Amino acid sequence: MTVEQQRTSSAPIDSVIEERRRTNRVGMLHHHAFQARDMEATRHFYEDILGMPLIGTWVERLNPVTGQPDNYVHTFFETNDGSCLAFFQFKSAESAREASLNKFANSNPFAHHIALTVNGKDEIAYFKKRLTDHGIAVFETDHGYCYSIYFHDPNGMQVELTTHVPQTAEMMRDASKTAHEMLAQWLAEDDVETNNRNRGAGWVKA
Repeated sequence: MTVEQQRTSSAPIDSVIEERRRTNRVGMLHHHAFQARDMEATRHFYEDILGMPLIGTWVERLNPVTGQPDNYVHTFFETNDGSCLAFFQFKSAESAREASLNKFANSNPFAHHIALTVNGKDEIAYFKKRLTDHGIAVFETDHGYCYSIYFHDPNGMQVELTTHVPQTAEMMRDASKTAHEMLAQWLAEDDVETNNRNRGAGWVKA
């Protein structure tokens, strides 16, 4: 582990956070699913560029939504905690486009994106270079409580790779104490001042 990774790794979980998580009956993300335009391009992107292995390919001939015969494939790409990004592709291009949330256009991050963790800014730099070397546009931003890069996959889904920073644990611990209060205030008022004093610059093209 590098010095940067040691500095940005999670601090020990305090008893309040530990108890909150222990009593939460919802566990680790199993998978996040999205519609694929081109499954081989999707496989190349996630497996060959990002290094997420393809661990399952299911061929399905019945559409559980319509109850009618169909023809689609369902793939799973694994992260290092065992959760997966999953993708569907129909044999019919018309069916695929019809089912697509974004019609395969690049999605706005406020409409939809998926954030995956990496360990430290060294890893952020590694993936930024790897993506740009493959001609993929990358933007980065300092959220204050984490540091991230953003890019689109071959299906137009926006992907975020993010890492904890030295102040992550303290900021999130403090935020949990006022989360309901801040939400109620924002819903009730039209001009609430930001409570994120550590946010850096906006989106910067890599």
